[in-house]
Amino acid sequence: MASTPTDSTLHLWRSKTIDAFAQAEAAVDAIARKLNAVPKCDMLGQKIEAIRKAKHNSSVSEERKKKIDQCLGELSKLLGLRNDIVHSPMGIEKAGERILATFANPNLQCDFSEFRRVIPAPRLQALASKVVNLAKTLESA
Repeated sequence: MASTPTDSTLHLWRSKTIDAFAQAEAAVDAIARKLNAVPKCDMLGQKIEAIRKAKHNSSVSEERKKKIDQCLGELSKLLGLRNDIVHSPMGIEKAGERILATFANPNLQCDFSEFRRVIPAPRLQALASKVVNLAKTLESA
């Protein structure tokens, strides 16, 4: 039987997830330089878009560019999660045996509703692993 995650476990996996996104962003930056597609901004989504619009060149073959674009498409789908995890204080809730990380991104709040992203501990761990794998794929592309 698996042990129940603790508050510390959630903080650890949040940290690992943030580190994984940093690793992926470093790989994105390296690819942008190879493709001469460095945008004039620091936002990860805009960096990804600049790379996806760039053409292959002598540093990145057409086949490698297709692989990169596919990987960047997967990474792009996770940017909303990244933004909430990075830009929100993490709350911790317990629901029976489950422990949940909650994130309320202040950029998404308004006077009429509340938006919270709720991520169970095992899913936070899976997210970190997914992003590390994407980063490694980008680094080797």
